[in-house]
Amino acid sequence: MKQNYIINEVNGNRWLSIPVLDRIDFIRHSFIIKQRDSGVETNGALKEIAAKILNLEKAQVATINQTHSDAIFVHNAERRVSEADEGFDAHITNNSGIAISVVTADCVPVLLIDRKKRIVAAVHAGWRGTAKRILQKTVKKMSDSFGSKPEDMIAGIGPSIGQCCYEVDEKVIEPMEKEFNYLNRFSVQKKENKWHIDLQMINREQLIETGLKPANINIVSLCTSCYPDMFYSYRRDGAGTGRMISVVMIKK
Repeated sequence: MKQNYIINEVNGNRWLSIPVLDRIDFIRHSFIIKQRDSGVETNGALKEIAAKILNLEKAQVATINQTHSDAIFVHNAERRVSEADEGFDAHITNNSGIAISVVTADCVPVLLIDRKKRIVAAVHAGWRGTAKRILQKTVKKMSDSFGSKPEDMIAGIGPSIGQCCYEVDEKVIEPMEKEFNYLNRFSVQKKENKWHIDLQMINREQLIETGLKPANINIVSLCTSCYPDMFYSYRRDGAGTGRMISVVMIKK
């Protein structure tokens, strides 16, 4: 598969970008990876790194209280999300000067851009969010709130745990099988009561079902568990591991 990402490094800060998204003139985006010689990164530290890369103030980087839900927050002029708010796992904005983000360490980060209406979204999709179709619900919320059309959207699906390393049991596979009649295309049973599933491709399929053009869906096919020099991984390192942050913003 042709490499569709660029590894960037400036002043010791490292991030991935997708060239197709880089060519959209009204946005900036970053999939911020493990920093060199850094310890475990908290949300506050991640916001500082994102702010440096995007030339923003830390307060302009918005994170959400992620709870593996299908709840979606819409920013407007009157209200911006606070980490003290109830849980959300996606947020949407048409405001410039605010960078919306999701934090991951194996789950799938997805950035959505509506090129016509100039709307952006950031989505956190673990297996629970994927099973709840959070990505499809985010596209619908963009449509309901701003008049977005799926055919005008570009998606960037960032690094997450790959099918190679994501082994799950019946607790995960059963709700996924009930929800997705195509799951057998993206799952392989390796042994009794153990399957390997491809979360990136399941979410890609959701976007296609919703009306995005396949050519407009860009996947960074790097497994967070396979590359310890680049990524933190909850599955590989346990609960004490660090996190990465994926960010998108509308330029002023």
